[in-house]
Amino acid sequence: MTKVFETTAKNGVIVLPKDVPSPARCLVAVLDADIEALRREAATTISASTQERMSELLLKNREGQLSEQERAELDALAQQFDAATLAKGRALSILAQLDGTPPSA
Repeated sequence: MTKVFETTAKNGVIVLPKDVPSPARCLVAVLDADIEALRREAATTISASTQERMSELLLKNREGQLSEQERAELDALAQQFDAATLAKGRALSILAQLDGTPPSA
């Protein structure tokens, strides 16, 4: 069972609470967001219109019909999609570790 607690770091050293046994294994996740922010990030989706536009551009790309402007747009959408996917996966993974359950999409 995973035990979750808040603690502090002093001079780069994480100080564990006194009730944590010394031989205990410890996974430390330094969160840059609170739990609710992680839950919002885990629930994030790409809008239907953005997904539709990306599908259109991908189809045109397969057919070799993308303009330079459309190629730049597709690259930007792909970067946005990748960043959102990575952030969502990270949030799901951290939440799963905190809850002691396997991550799910």
